[in-house]
Amino acid sequence: MTIFLNIVLCFGVVLAQAIFSTVLSVKGIYPDLCFILACMIGFLSGEYKGLMIGLTVGLFQDLLTPGGIGLNMIIKALAGGLAGITTHTFSTVTSPAVLLVTFALSLGCGLASLIVAYPGLDGFALLDALSSRLLPQGLYNSLLTLVLFWLIKFIGQSVSMVHLGQGPR
Repeated sequence: MTIFLNIVLCFGVVLAQAIFSTVLSVKGIYPDLCFILACMIGFLSGEYKGLMIGLTVGLFQDLLTPGGIGLNMIIKALAGGLAGITTHTFSTVTSPAVLLVTFALSLGCGLASLIVAYPGLDGFALLDALSSRLLPQGLYNSLLTLVLFWLIKFIGQSVSMVHLGQGPR
């Protein structure tokens, strides 16, 4: 049952990115909801779960968008796995750790995608793409991830105070 729910979640996020990406864009910078999902699962559930969700969401993204199969799957899997590893091995899952790790992973994923898509890119074009697109998108992805992290932590604390079906304690 858990596998089915993970597949539905991944497919839903890919569809949500396709439908709502124009609504969520800020000055032409689009968030990568699939990347954010992989990182959030890595932060909250560990590196193995982040890797598996990243593989699944990346595969769906590769299947439903034009381009080759494999790049998004590898990048999202690495992002989810590395998010889990860095926050559970080197530090605890705190807001600054979520912000910094997501920003670094977003820059790395963006650079990898850019280099694979345009292998003959010269240094000036790479620097221009980095300053005009990749840095703002990395910041936007990391801020969205941080907001979602806070919401999940807040909702988790609120739900843990309520004991369903057990009455007052």
